[in-house]
Formats: sequence, C-alpha cells, structure tokens
Amino acid sequence: MKATIKEVARLANVSVATVSNVLNQTKRVSPETVKRVEDAVKKLNYQINPLARNFRKGESKLIGFVVCDLSNYFFQDIALGLEKRLSRYGYRPILIDSKENKLTEIENVRNLLAGSIDAFIIAPTTEDCSYLKLMLEQNPVPVVFVDRKPVGYESDLVLSSNEQGGYDAVMHLISRGHKDIAFIGSRFDSTMVERAAGYKRALVESGIPVNANYIRYGEGLSLPHKELRYGSIYQHTLDLVTNYPVTALFVGNNMATIGAYSCLKEHKIRVPEDLAFITFDDSFWLTLTTPAISAIAQQPEKIGDLAGKMVYQRLCDVKNKVNREPQLVRIDTMLVARTSSM
Repeated sequence: MKATIKEVARLANVSVATVSNVLNQTKRVSPETVKRVEDAVKKLNYQINPLARNFRKGESKLIGFVVCDLSNYFFQDIALGLEKRLSRYGYRPILIDSKENKLTEIENVRNLLAGSIDAFIIAPTTEDCSYLKLMLEQNPVPVVFVDRKPVGYESDLVLSSNEQGGYDAVMHLISRGHKDIAFIGSRFDSTMVERAAGYKRALVESGIPVNANYIRYGEGLSLPHKELRYGSIYQHTLDLVTNYPVTALFVGNNMATIGAYSCLKEHKIRVPEDLAFITFDDSFWLTLTTPAISAIAQQPEKIGDLAGKMVYQRLCDVKNKVNREPQLVRIDTMLVARTSSM
C-alpha cells in the first residue's frame, strides 16, 4: 500500500503543509526540517505525483498534439522531434488522431481542453480553424500549427518550403529531358497548392506550357493504406498514363504515392523507362522499391523540434505577460534523386 503525505508528516513530526512546502519548494523551510522530511520520504518510499503537483501549480505539463492523420509517417516523425524538444522543458506531448475529419479534430481539441492541457500543436484537417476563437476564448492557451496554413485563427506556424520543393522536383525532371510532366496532389489544400505552384513555376521558367489536364487532386480522405492503393489517386494516374502523353509524374506526398505507384506497377508501366517518377516526402520504404523512388525530403523531426520550441516560448510569454506577433517559419527541403527519375 502506498504511503500518504500524512504518514510522511507524522514520521517527520511536521505538518502536512510543511511536507508540501518541502516537496514543492513553495516556502522556505529550515535545513533541519528539510532533512527530516526527505528522510521520511525515503524511509516510507513516498511517491510524489508530478501530475497532481503540476495541477496545483496551475499547469499540467502536457501539450496536445492534434494530428490530422497519424497513419502518415510524416506526422509520426514530427512527433519524435516534438517529444525530444518538449522533454528538455519538462513537458510531454499527448498525440491524438483526427483522421482527416474536422468534427473529430474539434472534439479532440475540446477533450484535451477539458483535461487541462497547457498548449496545442495542431496539424489541421482543413484550413478553417475559426472554431478555435470560440473554444479558446474562455480558456486561452498557446497554439502552434504545423504542415497546413490555418484560416480564421492567427498563431505561430511551421511549414516546409513547399513551393521551392515542388520547383526543385520539376526542374530535376526537366533536366532529364522531360516536358510532359504531370502533378497529382493528395487533396486540394494550401500545402498541395504551394507544391503545384512550384511545379508551374519550373515549367514557365523553362518555357514549357502549363497543361491544366496534367494537374490533378485527390479526395484527401484518410484511408487505410490498402484502400489508398485503389483510390482517386490510382484513377487519376491511370487516366494520365492512358490518355495523355506524359513522360514524368510528380506526386504531392507519400500517401498519394501509394495509389500512383500501385497503378504503374499493376499496369506494367516501367519506371523510369516509360515514366519518370518523383514524390514529395521521403520515407524509408522509397528505397525498398525497384527502382528506388526519388523524393523531395522534408525535415519532419526538425519541424517538430521547432514547433516544441515555439510553443514553449509562448508559454513563457504568458507567464511573463509578453505579447509578440505570430511567426511563420519555413523549413528547407532537399532533392533526393534516385533511380525512378533518372
């Protein structure tokens, strides 16, 4: 049976309040009394409840990480960087998956607020984040967004250099002699639009007309990987390679890659002999395919690390009553050229 704080106080011959002051360092206590309390704690093997202690201080030391799609390895890697950074400050993240459903996201935020969360990192399911104004009006806590631009709620934001990454991917394909290059984004949102903008800029700068038929977007549904193989991206890929003279394909993220590459394999379209292929998002499995798939690599752990740093800075701002304008930080991407785009 666990020892109680009353038992510690009795053994140390002090009051419960004195034990609390020693353990929480809330009031100055004589060295002799501190030693008696510490000896009693050690003898009784009294376990301090850090969560309860933090609640008494008005904080939980918990940061909610509300993720639009936790099945995506990209967000798992962000979580790794976030956890490492927050642990330096004595905080822990709580991951919760919105499954690309806005109503689920809103419910997740509501539930975490009810659990006295200290702050949020949010990868939103859609750009509309106006619901936060009402939800945080009575319980204001810092918010940092990652991966997608919010609309209707202004706060700190960490994004990859999406347009530059799209530009680099297409310029690489152009350097290999390709002109009929198609783009498929997983969904129509600000992130995919930025990557498509890089795609278009590379074509225009190279004197290649932008063909609207070559630009496609999927439905953006959160589906198991097995179902992603035969979803809207699969159908877009099949239409492009069947009805248009495309020689290269640039895919907007690793989830869309599943459908696009499955289509090419099943219809025996050789990569890169028949069609060059490159995706946005590097992942371990891209090196396991034959041929290995080229990618624009993001830095998800760095995104998580920076988001954790920014949210901690905002928590310090609250304590110090400091007001600062919201920040937008871009993290560089890098072209990783493999056999699929040669």
